[in-house]
Amino acid sequence: MRPLVSVRNLWFNTFVGSAALRACSNFIAGQFTESATATFVTDDPSTGQPLCTAPVSTAEESKQAVVSARAAFEDGAWSRTTPASRASVLVALAEAMESRFSELEADLVADTGCTIRVTSMLQVGGALAHLRDFAEMAPLLAAPQAFPISELNGFGQSEVYREPHGVVAAFTPYNFPLLVLIWKVAPALLAGNTVVVKPSPLTPLGAQAFAEACQTAGLPPGVVNVVHGDAAVGQALAADPGVDLITFTGSTAVGVALMKTAAATTKPVLLEMGGKSPSILLDDADVELATRGTLFACMLNSGQVCAGTTRMLVPRRLYRDVCDLLKERVAPMKVGPADSEESDVGPLISQAHRDRVLAHITGAVQQGATLATGGTIPEGLPPGYYVEPTVLVDVDPRMPVAQEEIFGPVLSVIPYDSVGDAVRIANGTRYGLAASVWSSDLSRARDVARRVQSGTVWINDFGVADVTRTPFGGRKQSGLGAEFGVEGLFAYTQPKSVYTALDVDVDKRGYSVVSLGWD
Repeated sequence: MRPLVSVRNLWFNTFVGSAALRACSNFIAGQFTESATATFVTDDPSTGQPLCTAPVSTAEESKQAVVSARAAFEDGAWSRTTPASRASVLVALAEAMESRFSELEADLVADTGCTIRVTSMLQVGGALAHLRDFAEMAPLLAAPQAFPISELNGFGQSEVYREPHGVVAAFTPYNFPLLVLIWKVAPALLAGNTVVVKPSPLTPLGAQAFAEACQTAGLPPGVVNVVHGDAAVGQALAADPGVDLITFTGSTAVGVALMKTAAATTKPVLLEMGGKSPSILLDDADVELATRGTLFACMLNSGQVCAGTTRMLVPRRLYRDVCDLLKERVAPMKVGPADSEESDVGPLISQAHRDRVLAHITGAVQQGATLATGGTIPEGLPPGYYVEPTVLVDVDPRMPVAQEEIFGPVLSVIPYDSVGDAVRIANGTRYGLAASVWSSDLSRARDVARRVQSGTVWINDFGVADVTRTPFGGRKQSGLGAEFGVEGLFAYTQPKSVYTALDVDVDKRGYSVVSLGWD
C-alpha cells in the first residue's frame, strides 16, 4: 500500500486503510492513472471523518499531463474544429454530469462542507447551467472581425482572428471546486485550447467528476487532464515551458507566487485572488434589504466566498439600529452538518482554517472590537469544523479583521460620517474584488459604485453573475484579468491580424514610392 498523507488532519495516517474511501485518480491522455508515490486523504468537514484519497502527484506526472495536452493541441482534432462543434461537447459534458446530479450533489456536500441547499443551487446547478451558458458563446469565435476596406488600409482587407493559446493550466480552489473549474475550463475549451487542471488538494471530488464526464462525453484524449497533489506539483505545472497560459483562483499569496513563476517563461496569467469586499449602506437605503443581503453574502458557504461582502459600512446615525438588526437576523441562523436541509451555515473546510478564523475573531476583540454575536464553536454538533456566524461591531477600519481576508462567517460593521468617508474606507484595503451599494436613489448609488475600486459592484443586491455578458475580475491585489463575458472568453485566445492586399498593381504599393534602385 502506498503511504497516506492527510491534508486536513495530521492524526489520520497510515493506520487507516484506503479500501473504504472514495478514490480519486489523475486523468492523463484520456485515462485514469494512479500515482506511484503517496496518496493523501481528505475528510468530510461536517464530521471530520475520512472521505477520499487522491494521488500526491510528482513533477514527472505533471509533465506527462502537459505533454498529453500539448499533443492533443498540436494534433488539431480539437483546436482546429469549429467553435460550434466544441460547444456541442460542452453541452454533452453538462448532460453527462446532470445524469448523476444526486450523486454529484452528495459528493460536493461531503467534499466542501457547503450546505446541501447551496450545493444543489450553485455548486452543481450553477456549474451545469454555466457550462451550457458558455457553449452559447460559440458565435463570438465563429468568424474573424473584418474591417471596412478604405484608403486608410491601402484598399486591402484587414481581419482579426482569435486563436487559442495552446495548453492552459487551470488552478481551482476548494470553496467551489466544480463551479470554478467550469468557469475556467469551459471558455478555454471553447476557444480551442487543451487543459491541465490542478484542483485544490482539499476538495478533489469535483475534478474527479468532471474527468469522468469527459470520458462519458467522448472528449478526445489529452484535451482535458487532471493532476492532483500539493504545492510541489502546482509549482512544476506553472513552471513547465509546455504551458502557454495560467488561470488561477485562490489566495493572493499563491497567485503572486504563480505570477513570479510564470514570468520565467513569459506566460500570461489570469488571477482571481483574495477580497475584503465592502457592503456600503447609504442613509436612504432599505435597511432590512441591505441587512439581509449583506448577511447572505457574508455567511454564504460559511464565509468562504472571495467576493463575499465581509465589511458593512453604515452611516453613524443608523449604526446602532443596524447593529441590533444584524444581531436579530443572525439569531435564527442554524449551524449544522452540510447534508442537513435545516442547516443555514455549514462547517469550514478544515480544522486548521477554523482555528485561523477563531484567532482573527479573538484578535479583533483584543484590539477593541465588540462581539455582537457568535465568535465561538457551537455546541451539540458532530466533531466537524464549525464556527458560529459572527458579527463584530465597533470595528476600526485599520484593524486586521477589517483589512485581511478571513474567509469565514465573520462580518465587521464599521461606522462612517459621510459618503466620502465611506468610499475612503471601502477603498482602504489592498483588495478590490467586489462591493455592494444599498440605496433607494439609484443615481446616487451608481455614483458611489463608480468611485469604489472594485471590479464588480452590485447595487441593492449581491452575487448576480451574468457569465455570457459581463466580466468578473479584481483590482489591486484581488486579481489580474477577467473571467466571464466577451473579455473572459477572449482571455483564452490570442489575436492575430491578417491583412490581404486586394490589388495587383505594384506601382500603387507604398514601397514603390521609396527608391530602392529598382527601375
